Amino acid sequence: MDKLSANSRLGLMIALGALFLDRISKWWIMDMLELPKIQMVKILPIFNLQWAENKGISFSLLSAESDFGRWVLVVVTILIVIGLGIWLKNVQTRLQAVAIGLVIGGAIGNIYDRTLFGYVADFLHFYVGDWSFAIFNVADSCITIGAGLLIWDSFFGTSTKKQ
Repeated sequence: MDKLSANSRLGLMIALGALFLDRISKWWIMDMLELPKIQMVKILPIFNLQWAENKGISFSLLSAESDFGRWVLVVVTILIVIGLGIWLKNVQTRLQAVAIGLVIGGAIGNIYDRTLFGYVADFLHFYVGDWSFAIFNVADSCITIGAGLLIWDSFFGTSTKKQ
């Protein structure tokens, strides 16, 4: 078996960290705060902890209401994680490793929820006046930040400067 590069190991550590932060936040929200029972906690004039059971992908996109749809999303997400894992094994830069690690960790966190509960637990809700952003969780944040870093890297990363 090939040894993993330092960048690949970094990506794995980031994935484990993202998964840990997602799981600990959901444990605290669901079990300690019991947000599913109380539904909402006002924190700031622009931020609530708001309970939502997301049956779609990140930010409640592509909702899968049926049990079949749920398992399709689980399988598709697992396939994406496998593909990202292959990419991570061959990653060239630290930025790519961090980005891929964030996406993998967030995706696994949401797979865990979807498999165990049939939905993904969302609870972070930002809003200003009547404008409201989607309710999301730590895993969604990791996926979004990781994807954003990959887009940034594709335009401004060191590998694009060489071409």
